[in-house]
Amino acid sequence: MSDISAQLTQFFRSHLPITQFMEMDVESYDGQTLILRAPLAPNINDKQTAFGGSLYNASVMACWGMLYLKTLEANIVCNQVVAKGTIEYKAPVRGEIRAVCQVPAPEALEKMLQDFANKGRARLTLQSSIECSGQQAVSFEGNYSIFTP
Repeated sequence: MSDISAQLTQFFRSHLPITQFMEMDVESYDGQTLILRAPLAPNINDKQTAFGGSLYNASVMACWGMLYLKTLEANIVCNQVVAKGTIEYKAPVRGEIRAVCQVPAPEALEKMLQDFANKGRARLTLQSSIECSGQQAVSFEGNYSIFTP
């Protein structure tokens, strides 16, 4: 799985400069779970905690990255966008940002792949979370769209 996650890291570096400013990279990907990480220092706010915008971006990118990896695995060439995102900040993040996205249910993933094959476009809802000190600090849900380039 490291080869495919390296493609995500390369995409971030080549196309999404904000990930460079945040010093975000792929911590791990095992086909089921994607973890992105970013150090606190370039993402810190005036309260010495992680900036809300950085937390939002890490959350969005964890889900976006999961979708990117799943489309690569399915040999799908597509464009993808986040169409809608909802975030809840539950507690401050006082250390490294680690955004975690779990693969969606097999039925949801299969429906997305089938819709894309049939229509050239599809949607998928994904969730991510960020923990700090053993408790959930951020929860995110996003609706993502893929479509023929």
